[in-house]
Amino acid sequence: MFEIKPIQAEHTYALRQKVLMPDFSIEECGYQKDFDQDTLHIGAFKEEELIGTASFFKETHETIKGKHAYRLRGLAIDPEHRNQLRGQTLLLLAENKLSQLEAETLWCTTLINNVEYYQHLGFKETDFRFHVPSKGLNVLMVKSL
Repeated sequence: MFEIKPIQAEHTYALRQKVLMPDFSIEECGYQKDFDQDTLHIGAFKEEELIGTASFFKETHETIKGKHAYRLRGLAIDPEHRNQLRGQTLLLLAENKLSQLEAETLWCTTLINNVEYYQHLGFKETDFRFHVPSKGLNVLMVKSL
């Protein structure tokens, strides 16, 4: 059975570490706004096992117009469960919840080699790019809700 539901911030850390931050300790896998009242964390479960997470922060970006924006961070799907539409399903449920919160825009930054994946999820690539020394070139992606 596959289920998607809200989870607590600390429940995202193990998958963030495994998928996104393998060189960090579990304590270092938190984000600054994890415990803000407006933050939404979503988990995807197969049976009782957490196999995917994503976090959504009420946050604007300097290049995005509009005030009702959320930022997607920490989208992490366990490698054993990829290519099964888990990320897409998780994101669709979250977008529904964000729309209920009157969010108009969802945005994220991603490495240049992940742009095609986010385009598949409905995000549009922008001209805003920046370089992270330890990771490489990042691109701002935006999606209207």
